[in-house]
Amino acid sequence: MEFSKNTILESLDRALDTLMKHKKQTLIGIGLTISLVITGIGYTMYRQQMQVKAHSMFVAALKVYEAPVVEGSVNKSDVKMPTQFATEQEKWNKVQEIFKDAYNNHKDAGIAPYFLTYQADALAHLGKFDDAIQALTKAIHLMKSPELKSFYQVKLALVKLDSQKHQQEGLTELKKYADDQQAFSNECALYYIGNYFWCKKDFVQARNYWQQLVIKYGSKDTKLQSGFIDLAKSKLRLISADF
Repeated sequence: MEFSKNTILESLDRALDTLMKHKKQTLIGIGLTISLVITGIGYTMYRQQMQVKAHSMFVAALKVYEAPVVEGSVNKSDVKMPTQFATEQEKWNKVQEIFKDAYNNHKDAGIAPYFLTYQADALAHLGKFDDAIQALTKAIHLMKSPELKSFYQVKLALVKLDSQKHQQEGLTELKKYADDQQAFSNECALYYIGNYFWCKKDFVQARNYWQQLVIKYGSKDTKLQSGFIDLAKSKLRLISADF
């Protein structure tokens, strides 16, 4: 098929005429597209800034969590972010307050659940186990990583074990992870349930779980082993001596 020069020019004229007739709609469409692009870029930048602020807050809060308790001391240098405390009570009250506020101010950040885990830890130190369990349960629900969820579920079981009210529930959950060889937290669950029975002076049960731990996770190359193996082995030697 052949196209004459005149035909091509006529087609271009028609297209231009159509464009001019719909100039308003075309300009609106282009404007909307540009607005969407700018909004998308702005939102991405906002998200990035939000993540940076959340991480900065986490680092600052962690310094308070790690601050020492020096009896008789009075720290007036930084009321919001103390560098030391006079009592354990004072410390953990402040820590739970800081991490609670940090979570409320950075709920949409990827690191948000971990503010709750430290708040839960502080609450547990204060003996507020119901509140600690609630905060940690919420944190686990918000976590996206299956591996981290698994490890913090063991942490939750341990908090429940420290609570008279939830102790049996905590033992049942800890045993579940110790018996589940596919669980990411299986190794630490085996150690902690062995330690639970060790503290109860049930050395038969403690030895059973720690032997499972050493057999499954022990390695000839000690560099590849976790600290749980060494702890279990040292206590197994004590149990053997007693027997």
